[in-house]
Amino acid sequence: MLPFNQTVLLWRLRRGLTQAALAQKAHIPRPNLSAIEQGRREVSLGTLRSLALALDVRPGILVDGMAPAPASGALPSLSRRTIERIADAVAFDRSVTEPTEQRTVEALQMLLALRTRAARRQWSRPRISRRRTLAAWAQLTHRYGRTAIQMFADRVLERQRA
Repeated sequence: MLPFNQTVLLWRLRRGLTQAALAQKAHIPRPNLSAIEQGRREVSLGTLRSLALALDVRPGILVDGMAPAPASGALPSLSRRTIERIADAVAFDRSVTEPTEQRTVEALQMLLALRTRAARRQWSRPRISRRRTLAAWAQLTHRYGRTAIQMFADRVLERQRA
């Protein structure tokens, strides 16, 4: 069960909608949708119904925190070879051929860049979009879980130190 804000975000991403498109479809202001997805705003029953209708899901699915199933229908295999390939790509700024793995690499790079800046207290440009970072975090935790994300991060940091 996910928090409401992450559930809305994951369903929006699954439907391939931008915040502006979903806001227009649900007849709510985009800044309000942004605040909802960031967990900074509660929703009324009317807003819940509008979001559910726009996302083509039942309101109960959003309220219960039921995320959409991964696109492939099952969680991706995390063989040792897959883990090593993704960690190498993130650590050494390489690309991978598998599209799902490439999206994972890009999301991990974004999260680790934010983590590194926070540790070094470097907040100069170029800034990392909070919205994109939240989306990356939500997608990764939904797809792999927090434990796997931490494992990826540990592997990447090991490689960068070596």
